[in-house]
Amino acid sequence: MPEPQQISRKHRWKVQGRVAVLEYASAHGLKPAAERFGLDRKTVREWRDRAKAAGEAGLVPRYPKRRPRRIPDATVSLIEEARREFGWGACRTRLWLLRVHQIKVAAKTIARICVDLGLPRAQGAKVPRRAPRQLKLFEKATPGESVQVDVKVVTVNGTKAYQYTACDDCTRYRVLRLFPRLNTRTSVDFLAELRRVLPFSIQRVQTDHGTEFSFDFVLAVQLGGLRHRYIKPRRPQQNGKVERSHRIDNEEFWSRSSFGSFAEAEGALRSWETRYNTERFSMALQGRTPTEKLAAVLGVAA
Repeated sequence: MPEPQQISRKHRWKVQGRVAVLEYASAHGLKPAAERFGLDRKTVREWRDRAKAAGEAGLVPRYPKRRPRRIPDATVSLIEEARREFGWGACRTRLWLLRVHQIKVAAKTIARICVDLGLPRAQGAKVPRRAPRQLKLFEKATPGESVQVDVKVVTVNGTKAYQYTACDDCTRYRVLRLFPRLNTRTSVDFLAELRRVLPFSIQRVQTDHGTEFSFDFVLAVQLGGLRHRYIKPRRPQQNGKVERSHRIDNEEFWSRSSFGSFAEAEGALRSWETRYNTERFSMALQGRTPTEKLAAVLGVAA
């Protein structure tokens, strides 16, 4: 009989448990041992025969390295489409399958299938490394309590354009507008548009210290009966929700589109805003869209 040290540490406790079952079976019989430990008599008999033939080494589990996949081929094709066409990771693909196709698949299974198929990494995924200290996450309780505003510089037909973005801290509901110039007047115009189209009232506007959000812009905010807050210099994390949404814009809209004119890009951006708010489910909102989150919050408030 081999020494216990020859058995892999991974299986050592399992083997010791099986030895205990066989000792009980040796003293009381196969049937009482099976009943006591909740096993089938065939299993206990097989362990006994294997132990007689090879000692404790014969009790090492003989699990296959990889069990045959039981996911239908059609589901595998959808997972491949989500990774190749949309660049989605396992968690977002799981939500997409559940919400759009009514198919329930675990995220780990999706990740394993992507590895088996040799698919590229999810868009924006980084090589795993030691995780940095997690910042404390927060979320406002009511819509409009804090609306983060920022500007993203884009290129339309070889010319710079400026995407103004407002993102509600509570619901992630966004307003997107494209302008040909970046200045205080443009910011004031966007503020007026923001107040007109948002489905809830604004209490506070939060921006960085960009020149487009100068003192004149702050005065316009206050004259409108709102409050304004500057984030700390060199701390874009304080406007993290709108900054993160700009990355989504780049990955799912601007990098996949090209426009021949400013008007064409402006119209497409409006359509993308609607899709973001009403169709695109957000991992930060537990798989809901901003519109669904807004409805849920307003329903609770009512």
